[in-house]
Amino acid sequence: MPSAIIGKTVARNIVGMTGGAPGPRHTASLAEMGAACVASAGANPFTGTAASITMYPVVPDYDRFPQYGRDLDSTSGEVGLAGHWIKILLHQLFLYKAQLRPLWSLIPE
Repeated sequence: MPSAIIGKTVARNIVGMTGGAPGPRHTASLAEMGAACVASAGANPFTGTAASITMYPVVPDYDRFPQYGRDLDSTSGEVGLAGHWIKILLHQLFLYKAQLRPLWSLIPE
């Protein structure tokens, strides 16, 4: 997730600078960005499992969250079948978007 947002930011800056902007105008801070990761294990949709992790912010911010550096309401990790289903869904959405199928641009990063 963060790499897609950073890639878009870099692309926007390149377009802006080739269009005459004196320098980068767009930013993407990992200290203000959340991330999610789903690592799937197994191919069977009924017995497979996955580790699902979310965190906010990616880079710990001890000024805003002094104890752990992250918002514990937005940071979690879990292993189970639900994560495996999410991984299957994300995989299918990625393939749909990569093929530029109808309405592909509505699928978020």
